[in-house]
Amino acid sequence: MAQNQVSTLRKGLLVLELVKQNEGITLAEVMKKLHLSKSTAFRLLTTLEEMKYIYKIQTAYFFNPKIFLGESEKRPSKGWTSLRSIYQAAENLQMSTYLGKVDGTDLVMTQVLHAPFQQSADDEMGNRSKLHQSALGKVILAHLDEVKLTSLLDKMSLEPATVNTFQDSQLFRYHLKAIHEDGYAFDDEERAVGLRCVAVPVFCNKKVIAALAIAAPTTQLPRSSVKQIATKLNVGSKAITQEIEALDNIH
Repeated sequence: MAQNQVSTLRKGLLVLELVKQNEGITLAEVMKKLHLSKSTAFRLLTTLEEMKYIYKIQTAYFFNPKIFLGESEKRPSKGWTSLRSIYQAAENLQMSTYLGKVDGTDLVMTQVLHAPFQQSADDEMGNRSKLHQSALGKVILAHLDEVKLTSLLDKMSLEPATVNTFQDSQLFRYHLKAIHEDGYAFDDEERAVGLRCVAVPVFCNKKVIAALAIAAPTTQLPRSSVKQIATKLNVGSKAITQEIEALDNIH
């Protein structure tokens, strides 16, 4: 192998290791840390991306551990805890951030982040609540197709968690329609007294698969801030969708 090829290979491996150790790193940061020119750093990152050793979300690069797995290991259930984009969303929102999915008629927490948003709150992951009792569950229900929604609602009993929980099935149907039109859901002390929550849907291939939300005490989350928070959540939701679809397309 020619000396220049060895040098290029070495630089490529250094870039790969750097991305692995600093997930979410940008082109400018790679240039600075490895003292590379913009053209060299871009070429190496692009090559690693094309070879599927890394993947890109907006301007950030992430290591793809699946490239080193056998075929039978590459398609486990979605690795919600490994998604980096939820960390970015939490840092942007600066509020406790949650990712949840449907399991039967329950909402299950798959990722929970509290300040300083650097690691999962493992003791809260796996927590369950009824779908109708929280903004996360409601926003998922509101974006299901009619057949799936009807099937789920037929199985749900709408038991209350607080005096604010929806218990009238017809009224709840109207509420879900309004949520679908708004694109976000608001839980005003429906799951727990003194707590509010705002949630948006997370899509994959245009189908709702989860919900992204923030929650805070009522004193910290006034109703007037709900739309602004929903807008920020939607940015995070789109990034999560991008990351999931990028990972699905890698193999």
